Amino acid sequence: MGGVIGISNNSDAAGMAQAGLLSLQHRGQESFGLAVYDDKNKNFGLYRTSGLVMTSLAELDARRFGGKYAVGHVRYPTSGKKTGLLDAQPFVFDTWRGEVSIALSGNIINKEPILKQMRRRGAILQHSSETELIVHLLAQQKGPLLPALNKTLKQIEGGFAAVMLAGPALLAFRDPHGIRPLVLGKAGGAYIVASESSAIEVMGGKYLRDIEPAEILLIENGKLTSSFYTKPKARQNCIFEQVYLSRPDTVIRGRSVSTARMEMGRLLAKQMKDIKADIVVPVPDSGLFAALGFAKESGLPFEMGLVRNHYMGRSFIKSAQAVRDMVVKLKLLPIADIVRGRRIVLIDDSLVRGTTSRKLIKVLRFCGAKEVHFAVTSPPIVAPCFYGINTPSKKELIACTHTHAQILKELGADSVNFITIKNAAKACGGREGPGGYCQSCFTGRYIYKISKATLESR
Repeated sequence: MGGVIGISNNSDAAGMAQAGLLSLQHRGQESFGLAVYDDKNKNFGLYRTSGLVMTSLAELDARRFGGKYAVGHVRYPTSGKKTGLLDAQPFVFDTWRGEVSIALSGNIINKEPILKQMRRRGAILQHSSETELIVHLLAQQKGPLLPALNKTLKQIEGGFAAVMLAGPALLAFRDPHGIRPLVLGKAGGAYIVASESSAIEVMGGKYLRDIEPAEILLIENGKLTSSFYTKPKARQNCIFEQVYLSRPDTVIRGRSVSTARMEMGRLLAKQMKDIKADIVVPVPDSGLFAALGFAKESGLPFEMGLVRNHYMGRSFIKSAQAVRDMVVKLKLLPIADIVRGRRIVLIDDSLVRGTTSRKLIKVLRFCGAKEVHFAVTSPPIVAPCFYGINTPSKKELIACTHTHAQILKELGADSVNFITIKNAAKACGGREGPGGYCQSCFTGRYIYKISKATLESR
C-alpha cells in the first residue's frame, strides 16, 4: 500500500514533501522517494532510497532540490519485488508528452492481461510494480493530457490512489469505489494532496475535502479542475484505515481515527459485558484508543501493561515472517508489576497470522498474568486482500484455517473475542453512517472478480 504526497506551487516543495512523508512513515517503511519538478530548468530531480525518511534527511538537504512541484511516496510492498529499489516510487518516465512522475498507493488487480498485451506490443518494462502500467497506457493515448488519462483509467481495476506530475501540472486520482484514501488540502498558496489529512496539517495546511471516488483532480496554475473518468460506484472504503493503518489524528468520513478506535473498544466492551477481569491493557500503539474506549464502557482500570520500543517499526508491514518475529521480540515488553496476578483484557487491532498475539500472551503469563482475555477490534480475517493491504494467503490466516476453539488453544488465551462486522462499521462510519465499507477480507466476497492468476499469486 504505502502513502503518497503531492505538492503544487510552493518554493520549498521538496521540504514540504519531506515533512509530509515523515508523517506518513507508518504507512510504509521499505523505501521512500521524492520527485521534484523544476519549472525553471524544465526537468525532474529524483531521490529514492531504502529505509526511513528520517535517516536520509541530511542527504536530501545536501542535494537542495529546486522546484515548486513535488510528488513523494513511502512504500509498503504488497506486490512486485518485495525489497530493493527496483519498485521504490515515485517513478519518472520520459514520454512523448515530456517527463512524467507518478506515485501510487494500492493495487491494480487486472495487471496481468494488461501486461500480456503490452509485451505483445513490444513494451519494455522497467519495474515489477503495476504503477508503471498507468504511464505506459497513458503514453499510448493521443490528444490532451486530461482526456488521455481519462481513457487510461477506464482500463484498470483495483483499489488505488495516486498522484502524478506532468511538468507543473499535478494530478490526483482515485479508484471508483474509493477503497484507498486520498485527500486535498491547502497551505498558503500551495495545494497539497496526501493519503491522510494529518500529513496536510503537519505541513501547516488545512484539509479541504476528499478526492472523490473515480475523480481526476487537475491542479495547474493555481486552479482546480475536477472530472470523473467513470461513474463513481458504491463506496467501499477500506476499514483497515481506521482499524490499523492511519494515524489517530487523521480524519476519515468526518471522524478522527482515534474517536473511531475508542468507539470500537466501547462496542467491543458491550459485546464482552460478562467477562470478569481486573484491568484493560492495550497492545501499543494501535490498540491504545480502543483500550481506552473499552475501559470507559466496562469500568475496568486502564493500564499500560506493555512497553513499546519506539525505535522498532510496525511488525505487520514487514515483508518477511522472520523479520516480523524478531520485531515482535524487540518491540513489546510487559511490565511485570502491572500484570502479575491480574486478569487482563488484552486489546489489539487485528489477528492475522497469530504470531504476535501468541508471543504476547505467552510472555504475559510468564510475567505472572492470572488470565488473558484477548479482544480484537477487527472482525476475523478469513481472506486475503487484493486492494492494497498485505494480508497473506488463506493458509496463513489463522481465522481461516482454525475454528474458534483452535484459535483459543493456539494463542493460549482464556478467551478470544472479535468485534462484529456491524459494530466495526458502526464505530467507523462517522457522519456518513455505517455503510460503504469493503468487507472482502472478512467475508471472502470481493468487490471485483479476482482472476485465477491473481488468486494463485497468494
